[in-house]
Amino acid sequence: MTKISIHQTQGQEMLDVLYSLNQYSLHPSPPYENREEWNAIASCRKGVTCFTAYKNEKPVSVAVSTAMTQNIRGKLYPASGVWGVSTDPAVRREGYCRQTIAALLHAEIESGKVFSNLYPFRESFYERMGYIAFPLEKVARFTTSSLSPLLKLKLDGEIELKLIGDVFDIYRDYLKKMREHQHGMGVFDEGDHTAAKRNRFWVAIARINGKVEGLMIYRITGEEVTKYNFVAIRFYYQSSQARYLMLNWIARHIDQSNRAEIWLPAFENPELWYADLEVKVETAIRPSMTRILDVKKIGGMTVGKGNFSAKIIDPLCTWNEGFWKFESIQGSLQVSKTTKADFDLKIQGLSALIAGTRDPQDFQIVGWGNPNPNLQAVMQEMFPPAIPYLHENF
Repeated sequence: MTKISIHQTQGQEMLDVLYSLNQYSLHPSPPYENREEWNAIASCRKGVTCFTAYKNEKPVSVAVSTAMTQNIRGKLYPASGVWGVSTDPAVRREGYCRQTIAALLHAEIESGKVFSNLYPFRESFYERMGYIAFPLEKVARFTTSSLSPLLKLKLDGEIELKLIGDVFDIYRDYLKKMREHQHGMGVFDEGDHTAAKRNRFWVAIARINGKVEGLMIYRITGEEVTKYNFVAIRFYYQSSQARYLMLNWIARHIDQSNRAEIWLPAFENPELWYADLEVKVETAIRPSMTRILDVKKIGGMTVGKGNFSAKIIDPLCTWNEGFWKFESIQGSLQVSKTTKADFDLKIQGLSALIAGTRDPQDFQIVGWGNPNPNLQAVMQEMFPPAIPYLHENF
């Protein structure tokens, strides 16, 4: 008789499961990563919750999450980032992954999480579990020489260059301040200081009058001097002055790196930064995805005028199912139970509405709900279109 069990794993048991299943499913192999080096980093991660499915006492599927705080339409919510999802190929497509994630999300709601985020191996797989995609990040590529005119600009402020391990707290403080006004942005509650201390990235801090107004996280890659790549994985700024200070810093590498690559949020338009930049803009390969984890706790975000009620359908997180009223009270969302609904709405539709990524007109076409045109207009006024950006990559 087959014995199946799913439970939370911690300590060395969690590390053993993660190493065996993640290394095979999520990385090139053989060989596996060095176990001691991997263990030294993984064992220092904080705010982690892990659930494992066992078949006849053998671990066959695992899902992990890390606690974060996320801005959704101006309010900060407890949230999580789901990662490390992997399944033994011998039991794939048998439902173990879904059951493991369901157990993880149940524990997440018990700990007060309101939203859940992840990066999918396949969007449609997680969409069936209630997740919806954020817009893709952008990757801007251009020659460093195209920035040479910036070297003649007189810019107030300065760039301070440090290894990330030396200024990790400054970086984290900047992220938290940025999160206060960036819709969709989530920052892990516990930063990974151990990984930062490996010092594999430079941080260019843009200071103006002593205040940090921007920062860029980058590496210089390649194998031949003058043909290196300047790769910035984060490029954040609060002012135009800070942005051009950081672009000026890239320009100072013309004789060292002939190509530059900057990873940017979806709302950025690098083609407008400077004439003759000749930038090539592409989108990232995979989107971040999000879903509402606890409908009753999403109140408090900033919304437009209006109200509607809906029968929420959420088979994975059944605690969300039922009749709910969504109402704007002095510009703030209020959520309450009700006895009837204007229409049916799947959790995907509600998540996309709050994220600002889909027009309610889409819902009936994609099978997420059936609001009539009048209700669609109300929903659009309450939750106008927005471009969310998650930030954390996991």
